[in-house]
Amino acid sequence: MTSQASSHRRVVVVIGASSGIGRAAAHAFARDGAALVLAARSVVSLAEAEQECFELGAETLVVPTDVVDGSAVEALFAAAIERFGGVDVVVHTAAVVAYGRFVDIPADVFDKVMATNLTGTANVSRSALRLFESQGRGDLVLLGSLLGKIAVPFMGAYVTSKWSVHGLARVVQLEARRLPGVNVSLVSPGSVNTPAYLQAANYTGWQGRPPPPVDQPEKVAGAILRAADRPRRERSVGLANPFAVFGFRALPTVFDALVSPLMRVGGLSRYRIAPHAGNVMSPIPAGDAEHGPWGAVGLRTRRRAADDQPQLVLDGGSNEMDDTWDLAGSAVVTRHIDAPPTAVWAVLSDGWVYPTWVVGASRVRGVDPGWPEVGSRVHHSFGIWPAVISDTTEVLYSDPGRELVLKARGWPAGEANVRLVLAPDGATGTQVSIEEDVVAGPGGLMPRVLRQPIIVPRNKEALRRLSYLVEGRYRDEPQNSDAPH
Repeated sequence: MTSQASSHRRVVVVIGASSGIGRAAAHAFARDGAALVLAARSVVSLAEAEQECFELGAETLVVPTDVVDGSAVEALFAAAIERFGGVDVVVHTAAVVAYGRFVDIPADVFDKVMATNLTGTANVSRSALRLFESQGRGDLVLLGSLLGKIAVPFMGAYVTSKWSVHGLARVVQLEARRLPGVNVSLVSPGSVNTPAYLQAANYTGWQGRPPPPVDQPEKVAGAILRAADRPRRERSVGLANPFAVFGFRALPTVFDALVSPLMRVGGLSRYRIAPHAGNVMSPIPAGDAEHGPWGAVGLRTRRRAADDQPQLVLDGGSNEMDDTWDLAGSAVVTRHIDAPPTAVWAVLSDGWVYPTWVVGASRVRGVDPGWPEVGSRVHHSFGIWPAVISDTTEVLYSDPGRELVLKARGWPAGEANVRLVLAPDGATGTQVSIEEDVVAGPGGLMPRVLRQPIIVPRNKEALRRLSYLVEGRYRDEPQNSDAPH
């Protein structure tokens, strides 16, 4: 796509522009008036990023590129030169992640993480510096990481690759000192709200996530933009970064004792997942986006499909997860149900049977049309007649056939967030997981370590009731298993 370009526009190549920090950086440079060359592996995700940058007024060129292939990187720069006559800034953010103990990560997955993160950075740096030397000018901005300065368990491939990237960055910075007008900067973020953790390969059994505090990708993109405007050897993004580095270097015994339990609590969620290679070996366009589901994004500007008018929507008003729904540290209760996920979802989709399986719910007064779409509610009562409380349960997140996040209200008792996850279990069964915690009201005054033992037995009973209901319906009406996802 093209727009009217001005001769003063600088040309910026953003590699890794399909998702996360790279996509946020492309947006930042587009707003700054740059002409953009967008590169990543996924053609589909690049098309989405291109459209977003075009709407921000940028002239764009898309070049699908796998940075592991040095010849593809050279072709990327050749295409940029042919289109724009030169390149002013190169931003390299492409990276992949793998979770797991070092001995558990398959060798081919480990090698591909190293190839993408290290060899890819080397290929980009080599082509960029050669071009800049011939031009007599240019700024290269590489993306490092806090994990290029410290070590944590369960992310050995990524840690090893980022330590190597930091070493490579220092080498090219030293060698670029002899090139007037050529600058190399390193931007090192801590935890960032991107889809990388969900897209990562994983062999831990638990879904990964960024440990707090979590920054938004726009913050890192701002640091990248500043690095291009005012080059600096390194820019750190993340309030906790200096403390983590200090602990790793100055207090290694204390750091080593704490980092594994902290990683289990903060870096791994309570969602069980099967081993998988994620997007390491090949891209997964459906998972690419600027933001992940963590951190407080605040108000978002959306556009109505009908009239294309701007509309402000609070987090939770869209089908996207938010950190206020994070149930880290909550106990997960699981149960096998002898029916497929579609049959379980069919029961969850029937708001009128809500009191049948939810412990404490006594009756339903009404169900919003569209339940369980995001924002829809079941209007119910809790308690034993005549001492009942009327309130609602609202859907915060809905992935049909897979996941449901609810906010159950029962004031003055308070509010709780509840997450149900459905996963195929055997040929025709479903493993249903439930976790819950108080988010408002008097129950929040009790420490989690004390309130969770009270919540767990109720959730076990809720899953027992749900299983009886689902299995009974499925036996009597097997056609329910054909319900659409």
